[in-house]
Amino acid sequence: MYNFRNQTDTEMNAEENDLKKIAERLHQGDPVAFRIIYEAYAPRLAGYCAGFGFTKEEADEIIQDTFVRLWKSREKIVPQNNLEGYIVTIAKHLVYNSLRNRSYRENYIREMGYRLEKSRSAGNEERELQQLISKAMQQLPDRCRQIFKKNKLEGYSVSQIAEEMHISKSTVENQLNKGLKIIRRSLEKEGYKPTALIFLIIELFY
Repeated sequence: MYNFRNQTDTEMNAEENDLKKIAERLHQGDPVAFRIIYEAYAPRLAGYCAGFGFTKEEADEIIQDTFVRLWKSREKIVPQNNLEGYIVTIAKHLVYNSLRNRSYRENYIREMGYRLEKSRSAGNEERELQQLISKAMQQLPDRCRQIFKKNKLEGYSVSQIAEEMHISKSTVENQLNKGLKIIRRSLEKEGYKPTALIFLIIELFY
């Protein structure tokens, strides 16, 4: 686990007292306190992200998101509690989400290539099918496409999507079914037979 502390006990105690004062100012919405916290912890978070193999650009995005969330939730901060732990918890959540999404994207690309190779033998037909599916996804209504991508490409569960978008699970499920139907009809218009098409949809998206 990444170690954020290298100080002596005396230095740590002094820093913790200062942090409580700064946390109180942050809780009250003081932008100067926020800047002090950012300058103190951004380099440490950069090292934390580097330990997971993130590029500088990826790490910068995670750090930015961490402090945006910190500022938005400043009124929930309890100054007497561990501010550093709170910041690290936010960063860890973002890091793990990024790793999960990266894994899902890589797996999807790998699986898509493998299954398209199984479903169609000719290279030109494979590329055509991939283009048709991508084109069909672009035809989905905005909310349907957003939900579809989160579930099928990024690996979000129905419950996670419902919570993030503040909608019911049944709404998420309805939008996913709607997306599959639109893609199925789009491929049918291109000459893919229903029986083979159903198998293809299940193979690609489940």
